[in-house]
Amino acid sequence: MLGSRPKFIKPGDEETLYPTRNRDGKIETLINPNIDTALTADKDAQTSFVYNRYHHLPFEAQRQRLPVFQYRNHILYLLEKYQTLVLIGETGCGKSTQVPQYLYEIGHRVCVTQPRVAAAVSLASRVADERGERLGEHVGYAAAMSSVRSSDTSIVFVTEGVLLREMFASPLLMQYTCIVLDEVHERSQMTDVLMGLLKKIAKKRKNLKIVVSSATMDAEFLKNFFNLTDRKERDKAPTSVVMSIRGRTHPIDLFYVEEPVPDYVKATVDTIVKIHENQPFGDVLAFLTSQEEILTALDTLQTYAEDNNERNKHRRQFPSGVQAADLMVLPMYGSLPHHRQLKVFQAADRNVRKVVLATNIAETSVTIPGIVYVVDCGFERLPYLEPGVGVERVVAAAVSRCSAAQRAGRAGRTNRGACYRLYTEEQLESLPEARPPEVCRSDLSSALLQLKALGIHNLLRFTFPTPPPAKSLLAGLETLYALKAIDKDGQLTVDGGERMAELPLKPMCAKILCNSAEYGCIDEALTIVSMLQVDRVFVKSSSGKDNIAAKMSRRNNFEVAEGDVLMYLNVFDAYLKVKNSVSDEKKCRKACKDWCSKMYVNYRVMEKACEIRNSLEKLVKGKFQMENDSFDGLDLGSEKCTRIMKCVLSGLFPQASYLCVSGCYRSLRGADLYISPDSCLYNLQQPKWVIFASVYSTGDKTYMSDLMVIQKEWLLEVAPHYYVET
Repeated sequence: MLGSRPKFIKPGDEETLYPTRNRDGKIETLINPNIDTALTADKDAQTSFVYNRYHHLPFEAQRQRLPVFQYRNHILYLLEKYQTLVLIGETGCGKSTQVPQYLYEIGHRVCVTQPRVAAAVSLASRVADERGERLGEHVGYAAAMSSVRSSDTSIVFVTEGVLLREMFASPLLMQYTCIVLDEVHERSQMTDVLMGLLKKIAKKRKNLKIVVSSATMDAEFLKNFFNLTDRKERDKAPTSVVMSIRGRTHPIDLFYVEEPVPDYVKATVDTIVKIHENQPFGDVLAFLTSQEEILTALDTLQTYAEDNNERNKHRRQFPSGVQAADLMVLPMYGSLPHHRQLKVFQAADRNVRKVVLATNIAETSVTIPGIVYVVDCGFERLPYLEPGVGVERVVAAAVSRCSAAQRAGRAGRTNRGACYRLYTEEQLESLPEARPPEVCRSDLSSALLQLKALGIHNLLRFTFPTPPPAKSLLAGLETLYALKAIDKDGQLTVDGGERMAELPLKPMCAKILCNSAEYGCIDEALTIVSMLQVDRVFVKSSSGKDNIAAKMSRRNNFEVAEGDVLMYLNVFDAYLKVKNSVSDEKKCRKACKDWCSKMYVNYRVMEKACEIRNSLEKLVKGKFQMENDSFDGLDLGSEKCTRIMKCVLSGLFPQASYLCVSGCYRSLRGADLYISPDSCLYNLQQPKWVIFASVYSTGDKTYMSDLMVIQKEWLLEVAPHYYVET
């Protein structure tokens, strides 16, 4: 038995599911709401997957099938008349691939920004294919630390950080005549910084055209932000305009629970079962907050699906009279392999109802065809910085009204749909209007360093679209001052700040590299920093037996008492030996995959770490001309190991914590922290002092990840300006 299931409100009858009504007595529906939403920094809430239902058609036919095609002339007309066009269009309407081509066809040199590397690369490849050209000729990309473009490239897809670094060489971006800011609804920290900078550039370059593209966003807010006409000059026309690309949508019936549910994961499962047994045929999309919750619900639903499918062999209908159908349950989250993400978009067999359990990547990042029913748990995961204690936590928070509307809108794409909200109608009214942008709830040290490097000295008066809290600005400046990136007057330091700004890393990791020559460990620092840029180095299996084998393999081959940081160094060195042992590329790839499979190491993550390391090495040893005084090999009991650890400490010293009598750790700013169960230190005797590279939260506890053991005396030696002995 699944237990009691949540009841949904129907005026006058509690037993039948029925949509709520408004004050006029009419059924409440949502049709293509124009709302503000954003993806979280949680990696499970992000994906680079793009689904194309017309992949079997020729490219030209595919382009003409897209909703944006009929608006081509209108888009070009508005851009000729206005300097900034705010383009609102649903996910999959073609704005990311087609608008840059329309601009190129009338003579523009176009730069398109993307918040993620994979999106920039895949979109560039797609546009090049549509134009029948080799990637790197007229269409190219520059993402993270890789670039495929030439002097003839007129459409370039870049990550937001790359465009920001291009401003170092060309502050007014004279190499482009049009900038397309894509996926603005995510409101990442870098997106807000770029919007503020582009507004400044637009005042200087009246001929620069700007397209602000988004799936869902407050269009009037963006229009007013980019409008350069002074409020006093009412007789002048505005410089920005809004255009919305409408797709085909259907009405959506809304349901609410009678009273709050105590466990939204269990209530989600119960609601899916209730839909399956009582509602007409149609696929179901359920929103949960994390991979862990999805896997928990997946286990329960798969057990139910097996029993349901077995019973269906002997019956034609449920007791309610609904046609009996088999059930297929699929997960959908950002770290899921692409071949498994593809299953979500494929049509199920006849008489099989598909149930998709997804994080909020399914709000705006992807469109899943065939969805008729949506179950909204009412929560999402968001990162929040606590400036007072210096810790950024990822916590489960109530969704905004805009996100709730966007989730409901997923049900009305192909048919009349229904959205089941696991919260009351009164709770909906108490939700915030929109999700706060990342710049208002995250560490600002990296963004402030980039702005300083661009010559913007008065950061308090910089035009952010949404001004961040003063405490966050102050905490970011304090971090930069502690790392000696800025001096007491707030100016960039020549040796530290300028170099750190050029490295595409967070300031603390950049500081490790900048100090590596002093400690004689450039190669080791490059490896450690590269491994800190990736996550999930070790493979996690759903099988308990495989997980035990993976832990034993990690313990026997890589783990050290000094912590995760040096363990990563061991993993990378072992992987590199395998990679360099075979000269043939195909055999090398097979050898690396076999080794990773044997050692329970993630092959894709290791290849990504190698790519990052190679790019950083070119910067450090090539551009910065830093001499390599590194040692050959790694002896964990020697002096060179201590020097490597001190080098890491020279960047991460603000994130030190000590063991309390209560058994938890406490940061120097007062946050209570615990060692992550995934750390190699978890099952060892607790060290007195550690530093950490990241934290995450589950429930009431905050866990430290990527740990390294240190000695208290090292803090006074490495950072005497930050710590004093008491």
